[in-house]
Amino acid sequence: MNRESFGNQVIERLNEKYGPDGWKARLLREGYTSTEPKELNIIKDTNRRYFGNDKEILGGDFVIIENGAGALIRQEIDYLINSYNDEGWDFVASIFEKNVKVNERGRGIITGINDFLSVKDKIIVKAINYRINESDLEGRVYRRIGDFVIVLYILAFIGEGSLVSFMVPKSVVETWGITEDEAIELGLENSSVLFPPRVYNMETIFRHQEKDVGIFMDNGDGSLDLNQGVLRENVFTAYENPNGSVCFFYPGVQERIAEMLGGEDYYVVFTSIKEFHVHRCAESNHARLKLILMQSNDKLPRKEMLTDKVYKYSVSSGELTEMTI
Repeated sequence: MNRESFGNQVIERLNEKYGPDGWKARLLREGYTSTEPKELNIIKDTNRRYFGNDKEILGGDFVIIENGAGALIRQEIDYLINSYNDEGWDFVASIFEKNVKVNERGRGIITGINDFLSVKDKIIVKAINYRINESDLEGRVYRRIGDFVIVLYILAFIGEGSLVSFMVPKSVVETWGITEDEAIELGLENSSVLFPPRVYNMETIFRHQEKDVGIFMDNGDGSLDLNQGVLRENVFTAYENPNGSVCFFYPGVQERIAEMLGGEDYYVVFTSIKEFHVHRCAESNHARLKLILMQSNDKLPRKEMLTDKVYKYSVSSGELTEMTI
């Protein structure tokens, strides 16, 4: 099936299924542009998300579906074609069905978002790259750390192998009666409970064996002493959290890592939004770590890159600083 025929069939199927619920599907071709502000925003936002630029001409072919409430779901044609070739129409349909369900569940959360007592346990944080997400961060609550940010989110649901959440506007935090810093700290505390930090051993990951080697913050028999074994084989993340790099900023985690490293300063390499590695400064070269990080980032999907900087944690000051070469 050629691209033209495939795209038309996808649009027809989506309009037939979701049209009665107020959704409208259409196909946007590479090279598409518009003078209408709403369309231009869609084009520029899509280019930022997929191609890392602010061009006003669309950089690829996309299927999008929209509803009257302002929700928009987009999928790249190439991804849909590959999904069709591998799994068939049912899998293609499931991609959009999942996104529509996410939108519906999220709408319920958003409706009551101003009620602090009803959402306070759903307040979480994520770490994302500032430059890549700068346009999305306008009017949102975040804490800047070097070239990335810790952002405030509301958790909609966890399940079906995914975590769905929404950025919190500053105006909402104002209705809660707490400061933005207090909201971020609450998000860190909630995240540490919902997604506790773990240490994984890289060797067992590559062997496809059980990779969880203990609850990181546990002081009992389940904890891991990083003074034993080869440090570079361990990676830190958070359990069942696709944004596990943020666990470095949970209460007590930085100090706990220092303790496990014998009280020494250490470098932190955030290899993606999902995870980070630590290396004793006395045993490592930050220029080499920077090179390794750059090579790793080149292989990542754009949205999964957190930073292109190596950071250093000082035990004496308790501060995280960006390393410059």
